[in-house]
Amino acid sequence: MKSEEAAMAYSFSSAITVLPLLFTTVLLMISHFSLPAYARSSLKSGQWLGSGKSLVNAGYSFTMNQDCSLVLYDSNKQIIWTTRTQGMDSGCNLKLQHDGNLVMYNTIGNMLWSSQTNKNTWKIYHLVLQADHNVVIKDDNGNIIWETDPSSFIP
Repeated sequence: MKSEEAAMAYSFSSAITVLPLLFTTVLLMISHFSLPAYARSSLKSGQWLGSGKSLVNAGYSFTMNQDCSLVLYDSNKQIIWTTRTQGMDSGCNLKLQHDGNLVMYNTIGNMLWSSQTNKNTWKIYHLVLQADHNVVIKDDNGNIIWETDPSSFIP
């Protein structure tokens, strides 16, 4: 009888020790995988920016709008750069491909716009909304291969 009680007490104390660790692990996994795109300022090659989602940095946002316009907004929601693709479709998504090309696709997978930066090499690229409010694509060496250059935008 005492050995059964000891075994139960040991099982119970082991469970109490493991539960906080398990709970913390699950919480970390949920918070890591549920970060919305709009809370980030960059994408890595292979990642998507969904319709209605944004990259954000210092009040500026690079937004894939529902009407398929890709727009860089300042902190007052004024357009400072755009692909001028609004109204071409709806529900478009933006993908930074492994070849360095930033491509907007409609819901059936047709390309509507591209940064035309296909480098024909499979690398890690990053699309970054920088602190200077310029959106750039950088290769794995940090070289800029494309940029919005909002200083040259004419509305």
